[in-house]
Amino acid sequence: MSVPDTTLTPLVAQERRLPGVRWMRNKTLMAGSALLLLIVLAVLLAPVLAPHDPNQQNLFDVLAPPTAAHPLGTDDLGRDVWARLLYGGRIDLAIGVSAVIAPFILGSALGLLAGYLGGWVDAVIMRVLEVVVAFPFYVLIIAVVFALGAGVGSIFIAITAVGWVSYCRIVRGEVLVAKRLGYVEAARAAGLSTPRILVRHLTPNVLTQALIYAMSDIVLTILAVVTLGFLGLGVQPPTAEWGAMLQSGYQYLATDPILGTVPGVAVVITGLSLSLIGDGLAAEFGKT
Repeated sequence: MSVPDTTLTPLVAQERRLPGVRWMRNKTLMAGSALLLLIVLAVLLAPVLAPHDPNQQNLFDVLAPPTAAHPLGTDDLGRDVWARLLYGGRIDLAIGVSAVIAPFILGSALGLLAGYLGGWVDAVIMRVLEVVVAFPFYVLIIAVVFALGAGVGSIFIAITAVGWVSYCRIVRGEVLVAKRLGYVEAARAAGLSTPRILVRHLTPNVLTQALIYAMSDIVLTILAVVTLGFLGLGVQPPTAEWGAMLQSGYQYLATDPILGTVPGVAVVITGLSLSLIGDGLAAEFGKT
């Protein structure tokens, strides 16, 4: 009878204790993280990489081709396209990330309550959720922003009012399974209060899928911000923003395609990086 080889056991145990070592082997996660890091560094270093003022107009140098001074040329008002691309990325990434936080918190909290308490609480929350999801995502966001008026504040309110439903569904489903597990039953038997069970025991164990979804939700939020900017309902001029750049550049696609394609490519690359991170995290948590 052969004796099992135990020489690798300490190495395997060490890798399990250090999830970062395992994550480094996830090519999808690493590729998305590296790509997103490059984008974040580029927009943060915008004053260094693009010394021109993104809002400074030069009507004597409109629609200029790419040069050493203007790597992507100038737009119809003589503004540096490269500078506007980087500074616009700051706006879209900041709104895309921060606007997901409120829906995440609100949806997760309602999902916890609906899944754990059940009864009339679950019924009321789910009826409200069904009303919201009855309308298309973008149509409802555009309607809310149009009613409240264009601006960043209206974008946050609209995305929060619409985006919480996905997190509520995800967390509610996780809670319906988790509340029947042994550790929750033990907490109940020990006489722990409902708030403590929700916060200390359920929350850390049911938010994984919601966090993974948040990566793709950031992509949807950025697309919503860009769409609102294209329609003139988002960040208002002269502030640089990718949607506004698309709106002003699409009419020059035949003569100066850079104006309309560059911000679109930036949106696609940013979305790709976040999607890769989400897929990588889903694969990692699926192994555990």
